[in-house]
Amino acid sequence: MGKLFKLYEQGQSIWFDFIKRSLLTSGELAALVEKGVTGVTSNPSIFEKAINETADYDAEFAELVREQKSVPEIYEALAVKDIALAADVLVPVYEKTEARDGFVSLEVDPELAHDEEKTVSEAIRLFTEVNRRNVMIKVPATQAGVAAVPRLIGAGVNVNVTLLFGLENYRACALAYLEGLELLAKSGPTVKNGAAVDKVASVASFFVSRVDTAVDKILAEKGRIDLQGKAAVANAKAAYEIFSEIFSGPRWETLALKGARVQRLLWASTGTKNPAYSDCLYVDTLIGPHTVNTVPPATLSAFLDHGVVACTITQDPEAARKVLSELASLGIDLAAITDKLQEEGVAAFAKSFSTLLAGVAEKKKALQKSLEPGTVESLGSYAEAVSEAASAMEKQGVVGRIFSGDHTVWKESPVEIANRLGWLRSPENMEAHVGGMRDFAREARRAGLTRALLMGMGGSSLAPEVFRFTFGAGEDFLDLSVIDSTDPGAVLEAARWAEPGKTLFIVSTKSGGTVETLSLFKYFYNRAVSALGREEAGKRFVAITDPGSELEGWAKTYGFRGLFLNDPDIGGRFSALSYFGLLPAAVVGVDVAAVRESALALKALSLPEALPSRGENPAVRLGAAMGALALRGRDKLTLIMGPSVKALGAWVEQLVAESTGKEGKGILPVCGEALMAPSDYGPDRFFVYVHLAGEDALEEKVRALEHSGLPVVRIRLSRLTDMGGEFLRWELATAVAGHLLRVNPFDQPDVESAKKKARALVAEYKQSGKLPEEAPLFSRDGLTFFGDGEGKKPEGFLRGFLASASQGDASGAGRAYVAIQAFLKPGPNVDAALANLRAAIAEKYKLAVTVGYGPRFLHSTGQLHKGDAGHGLFLQLTEAMPEDAGIPDDFLSAESGISFGVLKTAQALGDAQALRAAGRKVVRVDLGASRSAGIQTLAALAV
Repeated sequence: MGKLFKLYEQGQSIWFDFIKRSLLTSGELAALVEKGVTGVTSNPSIFEKAINETADYDAEFAELVREQKSVPEIYEALAVKDIALAADVLVPVYEKTEARDGFVSLEVDPELAHDEEKTVSEAIRLFTEVNRRNVMIKVPATQAGVAAVPRLIGAGVNVNVTLLFGLENYRACALAYLEGLELLAKSGPTVKNGAAVDKVASVASFFVSRVDTAVDKILAEKGRIDLQGKAAVANAKAAYEIFSEIFSGPRWETLALKGARVQRLLWASTGTKNPAYSDCLYVDTLIGPHTVNTVPPATLSAFLDHGVVACTITQDPEAARKVLSELASLGIDLAAITDKLQEEGVAAFAKSFSTLLAGVAEKKKALQKSLEPGTVESLGSYAEAVSEAASAMEKQGVVGRIFSGDHTVWKESPVEIANRLGWLRSPENMEAHVGGMRDFAREARRAGLTRALLMGMGGSSLAPEVFRFTFGAGEDFLDLSVIDSTDPGAVLEAARWAEPGKTLFIVSTKSGGTVETLSLFKYFYNRAVSALGREEAGKRFVAITDPGSELEGWAKTYGFRGLFLNDPDIGGRFSALSYFGLLPAAVVGVDVAAVRESALALKALSLPEALPSRGENPAVRLGAAMGALALRGRDKLTLIMGPSVKALGAWVEQLVAESTGKEGKGILPVCGEALMAPSDYGPDRFFVYVHLAGEDALEEKVRALEHSGLPVVRIRLSRLTDMGGEFLRWELATAVAGHLLRVNPFDQPDVESAKKKARALVAEYKQSGKLPEEAPLFSRDGLTFFGDGEGKKPEGFLRGFLASASQGDASGAGRAYVAIQAFLKPGPNVDAALANLRAAIAEKYKLAVTVGYGPRFLHSTGQLHKGDAGHGLFLQLTEAMPEDAGIPDDFLSAESGISFGVLKTAQALGDAQALRAAGRKVVRVDLGASRSAGIQTLAALAV
């Protein structure tokens, strides 16, 4: 038998002095009831923390703001729902105990504490509003509150008389209860759900620990520390003697014959304030018949762990009387102290209530601001098409079906859909892990680590990059670098940066077997072992992966500092708000809680009742625009990113390209392109401008696009932590666009083709010692060209290749794009040269041009390159690699059968083969050792 059930046998009930929405909806309260908790209490301080300091209420809060509810109306709606939900959980207890237990309490506005009439009317209103038989209304034990008790009990309202400290105040309260029972027995209940005399219930909440806090200070001044920690229990035992006196004798017996129940003493404020005292002091010493102890979470945990069950309330009453007598002999007026405590308690609860309402007001104001058009559309002639698409989805209930996990939104088969919708739950599910991630980051810093190197590809690397480049590295946190390249120069550069003794190595892969990540893992792990030894090396590594992956096993085998197992129902590119994005964010010191809360706020605006056809539901509205415009030829989603959020573009690029580019369809994200004059764009463009409020460096150019009639959507973020909402916005929008394009946004059927080609080339290398050689078309100015056909001449070749691009029709449908695939070592000089090459091609041919480093883009736009309608032209750039690094054959092995340089070359050749096999036009240009200069030469040849 559990400890709480043993308490119940002693006549004492344990109520839980805490409430918040997730406690009720997660099953946590139900689990506590199974352990023996039989009631719940609340107060303004508890509700203030629940509503204003958690995201539990954000979705409902947003709806109440949309309904233009006032601040008091918002608070009451949230609180009443909590009380009703808790009451429903406790109904079985209420019924099993025949209305003796199973209650939940709700407070009357503390501002009414000294107004009898308003207290009565407010208590009856709240009792009726909650509409549950097992609710108690809390009334303060002021003179006005005590006067209200007979009237409320007489009407059949269950009452919790609170803020009792003094003995005479308690006596008046108990007598008021008897008076109310007599009225109820005479006339019966007069309110809805009111209880008859044999069912009505009341408790007298007698506050305990605060008495010791007040008296102990005086005892310290008088040098009587031997009496410290005894006044509160003695005072409570004296109250119990009054209880025994009042609920006996002829007056009580007359009522008892009618089935009336005693007004139980409820010990309140039983969390121990003085750390020198036992954390179970005010539970262990006050156990007895007809009592309740309402305990905060920490006290409940302590009692369950080491509390002692015994009937103690009637033990050694003479000792309690002696304590009270000695206090009096010392000139300590306990009655005056308790009167003051009640006065302070009423004021404190009133202040907490004011703070609660002020917090609600602030939250309402912030939400109203976020509900103001932070998203502005200038869609011109496409506005009607977008609204029509949104209306059609509303009729089909698409948004609600997405949130309910209905795979038929996209395909009849649930394959690669039903098990890929966990991202919808990430904002809520990650709440429990925020503290753990923060603690992990701080512990790593305390251990002397100053840097973090993340090894990952695609969704595992891009969200961490967004966090690092958007927020920077916080003081007293780790700096973060991401390695998502097999270029040996990049690997060696990362190795020079990541000193093993000072670096946390983050291995991030959903499957645990991504070839690039696994190769990097083996390389950096073996390097750490060589520098530190196996045991210390393991302490420098942390894994983020799915349960059951090989990486999970390696993390355990090699003694990693941390292992974070992600929800397996989340695909990589949708994982930004899971461990894959949030743990690296925590490592660099990002306020992960605020990021998560911004995602919850966006989700609250994205519920089915928000209608995108009316301009509501910003995420679904964006998805409707993406899909509707793509179907009308504007399938080049051009991302304009403000300077503070620039890093978001590459993440969006991967999400949209890999999700929509398949089955001969696709939306091509154009990321990082310098803005041009409106006349330089073709009819296939659709622009989305994301920026932080107050940053308007691009405003003039964006306005020029709008004035020219090009379709533009603006998204304004209030603060950087809104990035959490932005992740969720784009995830939802991409899912919606996938629905409109009739593709499954969660699979990647064409990614494997390049991997297979690369694996075959690697196998050939391991067998023969070399990769197959490709015959060049020609060489010029240090550049070597490879491609289809024979006898090609250098003059005009590249221009002819680019000029062959399809111009599509007048709507933009079928218009080509150019993808520059740079299998080069990333760096600022190369970035600048590629930007110049890109701009030259875009301005000359009026085509969308994308740039991606290989093999990184293979996990991003690579799916779209091979899965879309096939209008792309592919310019692949390779280079000589002056330095190389071997990939270990295994962990703790010095053997290496292949190098990073060979792997990178195999990936480039394999992707070119896969593109050609899919009917794409590909030209490869080897830059030799010239790199930046070679790209400049190429730009001249292109135009």
